[in-house]
Amino acid sequence: MDHYKRMAIFARVVELGSMSAAGRLLNMSPSAVSQQIRFLEQHSGITLLHRSTRKLSLTELGERYYRYCQDLCAAAEQAQSLLESEIELPVGELRLAVPVGVARYLSDGLGAWAKQFPDLSLSLNVDDEHIDLIEQRIDLAIRVGEMPDSSFIASKISEMQMGLYVSPEWLKANEEPESPEDLQQSEWLNLLNGHLGTGLKHFWNMNTRESRKIETRSKFSINNILILQQMCEQGYGVCALSTFEAHDAVRQQKLVRILSEWHVGQLNIWAVTPQRNSKSAKVRQAIQLIQNCLNAAVN
Repeated sequence: MDHYKRMAIFARVVELGSMSAAGRLLNMSPSAVSQQIRFLEQHSGITLLHRSTRKLSLTELGERYYRYCQDLCAAAEQAQSLLESEIELPVGELRLAVPVGVARYLSDGLGAWAKQFPDLSLSLNVDDEHIDLIEQRIDLAIRVGEMPDSSFIASKISEMQMGLYVSPEWLKANEEPESPEDLQQSEWLNLLNGHLGTGLKHFWNMNTRESRKIETRSKFSINNILILQQMCEQGYGVCALSTFEAHDAVRQQKLVRILSEWHVGQLNIWAVTPQRNSKSAKVRQAIQLIQNCLNAAVN
């Protein structure tokens, strides 16, 4: 049994590229991980990994051996997934990764849901950056935008339309625009590394189906949607926000939507899971709950 465990550890080391990364995933110290790999090599009398101060690399035989270890791990995960799929009630720890702007619409619903199940606990990672699902042991990630090809399972659960917003103070200091071209010289707030980007903006008219492209000036680029919206409310510039993100601020008269017949894109919201966890009751129910929460916010 210990030998199978060591094969699984070896596979994680290869996949993650270091002893320390594998240790974080497996809740082991790097020295303990290294010791298990040494046991494997001593047992067989064959070197599996070349070690240097900078990186690890597989020997020729180590590469072939890794393929079998990888198959062993995949079979174990599929077996565990089969067992979890037969459990009706959510149990164990559910590790979620959610963007900052989306998390605030889910906290109440997730809290009430988890409270129903005494054997379920939630670990919520709120971050706009795309974290490594395998290394961080994430069961379910919510991501916004286009999904690149990957080995993960992604399903579209909602979408959000992007409108243009400014503060009442901004409107007092600037003429209200009548067309997208009126915003070419305005100062913009942009989400850093966001899908809307900086520079060229694409506008669509919801009434006439007309589309236009204009160059914009980015005054501030910020990697946190809450700070981005806060600066927009403080009058620092024009900002593209989803209609449901801006809903409360508009109702409280902190923001005003401009060029309301135009929008600047539509972003898809995805539920992303490593394949090994895609069928467990806790993941299935969480996806459905999150979809319901987001659709209620959008509508």
